[in-house]
Amino acid sequence: MLILLLACIPVEKNPDPETTGDQDSIPWDTADDQAADDARVRALTGLPEGDSPCMSPMIVRVTEVVDGDTFWSSRDDDGSSLKIRMIGVDTPEVDHPDSPEECYGNEAWRRSIEALEGNLVWLTFDGECLDVYDRTLAYVFRDATDEGFWDRNLARNGFAEQLTIPPNDSFADLIATDVQAAQQENLGLWADCR
Repeated sequence: MLILLLACIPVEKNPDPETTGDQDSIPWDTADDQAADDARVRALTGLPEGDSPCMSPMIVRVTEVVDGDTFWSSRDDDGSSLKIRMIGVDTPEVDHPDSPEECYGNEAWRRSIEALEGNLVWLTFDGECLDVYDRTLAYVFRDATDEGFWDRNLARNGFAEQLTIPPNDSFADLIATDVQAAQQENLGLWADCR
């Protein structure tokens, strides 16, 4: 069982870092004020990351979901844009010019759109940060719960298969367990595409 240790920080208009205490997890859908964003950034400590992460955790805003496991993002702090590919999972393809749509691709795509697009997410990293397509490889978190660990959420609910490419394999066993549970319960693509 993955235990997430996260020092939750209250979201106030002008939080004082010296006096913040344990509160409920930080809401993702609050108004875009700087204090709330600062609190989210400070709460990055304690999220699971790979054994030898290639970079420090960061927070980004999801600007466009490309398919279930890939999205464009922007960093609010400097405005830079990153194309993110989730580590450890592979969702079916949607209709792209260079590849046909696969069974359950649109369902996985819509699931990630509904959960991620327009929202802030935390990213943590593993041993390698870029793939051959120059996408940033990351673990994606909506919040500090198992359900909020989005790579695992997709696997556990039948929207993704496992895809393990070393050295990005720190959570391979957890994702394998999630995929096996979805298969056993005949969820998502395991019900509709096999």
